[in-house]
Formats: sequence, structure tokens, C-alpha cells
Amino acid sequence: MTTRTNGFAGAPRFGSLRFSVAVVAFAALTLCGSVSFAEDDPVDPKEDSACRAPSGTTDPDDHLHNDPKICDLKKSHPASKVGSSGNSDLAAKLANPSAPLMALQSFIDVKQNGGSAPGAHRATLGYVFQPAIPFPTKRGNVILRPFIPVDFGAPYATTAGTVDTYTGFGNISLQTLYGKTLKSGLMAMGGFGLGFPSATKPEARADWSLGPNVVLGYASPKTGNVWGTLLEWAWSLPTRANNGALTAQYFYAINLKDGWQVAAQPIIVYSLEAKAVRVPLGTGIAKLVAVGKKNFPVKLGAQVWAYTPPPGSSGPEWTIRFSIAPVLPLPWKK
Repeated sequence: MTTRTNGFAGAPRFGSLRFSVAVVAFAALTLCGSVSFAEDDPVDPKEDSACRAPSGTTDPDDHLHNDPKICDLKKSHPASKVGSSGNSDLAAKLANPSAPLMALQSFIDVKQNGGSAPGAHRATLGYVFQPAIPFPTKRGNVILRPFIPVDFGAPYATTAGTVDTYTGFGNISLQTLYGKTLKSGLMAMGGFGLGFPSATKPEARADWSLGPNVVLGYASPKTGNVWGTLLEWAWSLPTRANNGALTAQYFYAINLKDGWQVAAQPIIVYSLEAKAVRVPLGTGIAKLVAVGKKNFPVKLGAQVWAYTPPPGSSGPEWTIRFSIAPVLPLPWKK
């Protein structure tokens, strides 16, 4: 989830091994990121016959439900209660982290930082590439979620007790989850996370880390509304005293009409070493739109997080997050 970041100016100070690992990991994860979520539920035979695409596919997810020559949504999916574009249906599935859809998610974070340390009060900008790469199986879905951050003017604490800034790559991490959403709506997933010391600024570079993660939630079979939380524990490697960190991300998506949602996914971090936790209260909106003549689906969003309690020496006071997520077909789904 969240990772500490570093600047390009620190790149020459990389050890050759760390630098090579970071470059290879970044390139591999970026290339692998061209996928999105997929659907857990099997195709209804009744929908199949009325929803067959010209190519002969029997999967209604192989098109976007917005071409009357391919699918009459009102006849094929009367229970969905959405417009002819089917945007609300797809938007609901994209909000479910267990769904086997492939989405190339990018986030732009604007933060206002504060605190008692000199130089703590400043605004920063960050970019995160976090694609969802699903591999559907008969019993569940394997979801890979690399986290690749780039920071611009990000703050870090110096040895003198002040706050300075840098620009560059942050610490890359990778989540691997396995699970599904049951017909009852219960969402359950488990897996592990890996953290890589790839930040280009030594002061912001994290240790190697490893730990379990769990997703628990509920996706309403009737409305598609989603509520849940992701919990991740990470141990630093090599081990040292008080080296654990707990990351929690609560998420929700309330579906409205025509692909609109009220949705947010704020992130909470608790460090044993710092013995401090700050909870962001977040809300936002999202909209699934069709782009171009082929109606390529793209999910857009904006969120606001307000942190409580106020920061001590340094930390974010609020965050505005913008998101864009093109949705692609799975190349390995037949």
C-alpha cells in the first residue's frame, strides 16, 4: 500500500544491486500492468443467448453492453436496473477488489503537510501506478497489485530534525491476493505483500519487507454496493526490534445511476517503532465513462482525505486524490 519514496537526485548513491533490482522490478511491473479485473459470477445461460456478440463469444463481459446490435440490455439484463450503457454494472464490479477485471489504475495525490518540525508545512505532489492484474481460476481469483510511486517534492525527516524534500521514485511494493466474492455477497481474500527498498533517496528508503494481508468485505448482490477493509502486516528484513507496521485500507462504493458512485479508499498506517497512528476520514466520487468510437471504458475519480489527530513533528493534514483507470480485456481469458 503506502510506501516511502525517494528522489532522482539520490540515484547515484544506489548500490548496484539495489539499483538493478529497482529498475528491473519497475520495468517488469509496468509491462505486466496492462490488465484489469474479471467477473466472479458465471454467465447466465439466459443472458448468454440474448447477449451473443458477432464474434461468437458467449461471455457478456466481452463487450460493453452499449451497442444495440450486440446486446439489448433491457431484455438481457432486466435485473441490473441501469441505463443502456451498462456503466453502473461495470462500475460496481470495478469497486470489488476480488473481481477478475484488469484496470490500469493511476493516482495523483496532492497533499498538505504540517507539524511542529521546521519545514514541515508544505504542499506535495505524488503519482502512483497501481494496476490490478487478475488470474481467474475455478475456485477463486489471483490478483496481483504492484504499487509503483513517484514523488515530487515529498518531505522526509533529516538527521538535524528538520524536514527536507526530494523528487524521485518511492519504495515499490507488491500485493498478491487470492479469493473471491460468494453468491451471498461475502468477500474474502488472503495473501502476502512484499516491499522493495527502491526509493532513490537514502533517507526515505525502506527495508525489504514481507507479511500477510487479508481482505474482508461485502458486495451486495442486489445493488452492487461494496464495503470492506484490507489489512496488511509487514516485517522489515533483516529483523530488528519494533520493526512491524500495520496498514489498513477501508473502502466503500455506493452505486448511483449511469456509472456514478460515492466511493473512497483511505489508507491508515500504524508503526510499532513510531507508536503512532493517524486515521484519514475520506469520501469521494467516481464515474465510469466510455471513450472514443469504440466506447473504451475508463473509470475516473476524485477523493478527499482529512487526517485526525493533527500531525506531531510532521505528516499529512489532508490529501486530494485523483484517479484514472482504463479497463482492458484479459488476454488470457478465453
